[in-house]
Amino acid sequence: MADSSDDAIRELVECLYGSIDNQDTSTFDALVSPRVVVEVGSSDPMGLEDWRAHLQEIYLGFPDGRHQIEELLVAGSHGISRCRFVGTHTGEFQGRTPTGKKVSVAVIHIDRFQGDTVVGHRAQMDMHGLLAQLDGD
Repeated sequence: MADSSDDAIRELVECLYGSIDNQDTSTFDALVSPRVVVEVGSSDPMGLEDWRAHLQEIYLGFPDGRHQIEELLVAGSHGISRCRFVGTHTGEFQGRTPTGKKVSVAVIHIDRFQGDTVVGHRAQMDMHGLLAQLDGD
């Protein structure tokens, strides 16, 4: 049975992705450390401002984008979520003009918390699947 700290991490993860999906910068800022270390795919680690730019690129391309959390595990100070990112390609994304296509791709996040603040974020998104959906492959 999950204890209250597990429940708190679950709530923080849900709040984090809700703030990202709703582009709620005040909640996002309250949850994320200014010194957060972010690793997305195989890219070099980035800080908060680069993460913001990465998220902005996604939400410019998919303004209605949402994380549908399918599974959420807690291990100590880490929240591990298996999600689907779903959205409609109505804005430019990675040089691709809007296609109007709906996409659905697998994502795994590992978020590390200190108290109620995200200090580490790792993400793996099925970019091959996303681009194949956009390009019609």
